Amino acid sequence: MPDAAPSPDPTLHLPSLVIKNFRGIDELTIPRLGRVTLLAGKNGVGKTTVLDAVRVYAGRGQLHILDDVLVKRGDAFVAANQKDGQYVVADWYALFTDRRNSSEIAISIGSGASSDVLQIGWQSGVRLQSDQPTMLGPNEFLSGARPSLVMRLGDSKIYPPYDGDVVSLPSTIPCNTLGPNGATDETVEQYWSEVALTPDEDRALEALNLITAAEVERVAALGPPISTNSKATQPRRMMVKVKGVDYQVPLRSLGDGAMRTYAVALALAKSSGGFLLIDEAENGIHHSVQAKFWKMVLQTAQRNNVQVLATTHSWDCVTGFAQAANELEDVEGLLVRLERPPAGLRVFSYDESRLNAAVKYDIEVR
Repeated sequence: MPDAAPSPDPTLHLPSLVIKNFRGIDELTIPRLGRVTLLAGKNGVGKTTVLDAVRVYAGRGQLHILDDVLVKRGDAFVAANQKDGQYVVADWYALFTDRRNSSEIAISIGSGASSDVLQIGWQSGVRLQSDQPTMLGPNEFLSGARPSLVMRLGDSKIYPPYDGDVVSLPSTIPCNTLGPNGATDETVEQYWSEVALTPDEDRALEALNLITAAEVERVAALGPPISTNSKATQPRRMMVKVKGVDYQVPLRSLGDGAMRTYAVALALAKSSGGFLLIDEAENGIHHSVQAKFWKMVLQTAQRNNVQVLATTHSWDCVTGFAQAANELEDVEGLLVRLERPPAGLRVFSYDESRLNAAVKYDIEVR
């Protein structure tokens, strides 16, 4: 008889994931998530939407996170008035799969346990009129077509607060995101400043040296030379000391992979006890070091109690992930492939053994 599947890790915030009515996902159930879960599938299947849903879940419905998700996905309007000048208004209707009937449905995101599901809907009695356009334009949207949301975590209402009552809002879960584009110096500096002079800084340096040809001895955020005759300002840059070189070298000059790997290593330290979400994880990482990269992610995620969800389109990324996951028996790495047939979403899960077989026999899992 085959060995029984291992029990879910009790330290994971989401041992499984159920998403309903969120953006382009009508309903999705992923029965099992690992310490590190790699999401694969064609463009448009909903991989990035899954990351957005987890971010909203971790934020416990905080409005600024909802707005930030919508702004980054282009679902916002730029408005202007004399008092505040230009400002951005996010289109909350775009959170729902069907904006025409959004008052009739509720978003739910969670592990499936009723006490741990985040629900987002409209306040009771607020409805979209049948004659409203499917796509609200700026004028309709800014003139009051945006009703108030109501959010619950399990049976507890978390937004808006009860009238006259002091509501103890649930604590948010640490959650950091790295997009498909390269990390900026500002982002890396922020992460670095939070771990500088700690063991996590040393581990991030070790991760950087996994993929660089040159041996990096130190990393620091340094400002430009100061001129007393100039008022120009410039953000600090991440600079490195390379062994055998007696001058400072920009971290970015070591390549996109170096910047990406260092940013991921720092983000894993910053995300302790929470989530790290990586979109298009393969970007900047050469195929020859994918296994080393994923081994670092798996080991650091386990050590720092971080749950990682990442997306990919790359076979090299899948191969490297499979190799690393099979080498580390004490850390669960899973691959989940999403498919969108004519109706709904289909989920195919690959644990380490199935993933190893898929790679060995060149079975398409992207």
